[in-house]
Amino acid sequence: MSKRIALIIHNDTYHDPSLSRLKMPVADIHTLAMVLRQPTIGNFNMVETLLNQPVGEVRRRVADLFHRKQRNDELLLYFIGHSLLDEAGQLYLATVDTALDSLAETAISAAYLTDCMDRSFSRRQMLLLECSYSQVCPTRAGNGPRASAGPGTAFKGRGYGRVVLTATHTVQYILAEDKIAGEITSPGFTHYLIQGLQTGAADVDQDGQIELSELYEYLQGQAGQATSYLQPRQWTRGDPGKFIIARNPHQFGPARLIKWDLIFGAIMAPSTIIIIGGGADLRASVGMAGLFLLLYALLYLAPD
Repeated sequence: MSKRIALIIHNDTYHDPSLSRLKMPVADIHTLAMVLRQPTIGNFNMVETLLNQPVGEVRRRVADLFHRKQRNDELLLYFIGHSLLDEAGQLYLATVDTALDSLAETAISAAYLTDCMDRSFSRRQMLLLECSYSQVCPTRAGNGPRASAGPGTAFKGRGYGRVVLTATHTVQYILAEDKIAGEITSPGFTHYLIQGLQTGAADVDQDGQIELSELYEYLQGQAGQATSYLQPRQWTRGDPGKFIIARNPHQFGPARLIKWDLIFGAIMAPSTIIIIGGGADLRASVGMAGLFLLLYALLYLAPD
């Protein structure tokens, strides 16, 4: 039986002073986890959260998410924090103990994350990133990230059945000469995502299921209400088909409870009538048994 498993990683505290001055929208990961766990919305079997954990622990938990999973298991990795580009244009996700002068040793490289996804048997992989992209040492003022370092390329890998959805695809901050440019004050990607799932507004076609493509369309519609920071982009690997991230809570009806007492009565009552009626009055007994079966069926279908 397939499972739905999510890992939410959130970093809003950093030991490196330069990283600690970068601003990100406040994200309520506890609300996000609750929404993903809720049977009428996310319906994930397991949702784990990591808040301000060191790089070693984050690497281990990321590997655990993708390791020993089945083909139809649906895996969601949700990262909130800073993404850094080194001098070579390589992409890294920052953790609480990331140091700008040693990214390879103290941050989660896109190569490591992609390798974990490639090694997994799961063909239902979702990667959602609320990141600011910061170039550590740009060679010229105004230089943006190298095209080879974009999320669509960095997390492409060789896997089949992968969707990457990001809050933005542009460099918002430049770390140079100890100066930090830009600041975010309005709600961000996670805020609007939670809003879209809780209200069902992200169910664009109103079919009761919220696909990642619909969520992407919904977030694009919210970008006009936010700062320029919110510029969602989506990439897919191969032909993964439909990726359902949640249900529309306003169109989802919970499963009916099984009324075992009525089922037992529907079986026993007609049998008892036939036995008591005996062979001499078998036709009447069967007719009465049928009437009881109809009555029990109506009671079973009646609302609780």
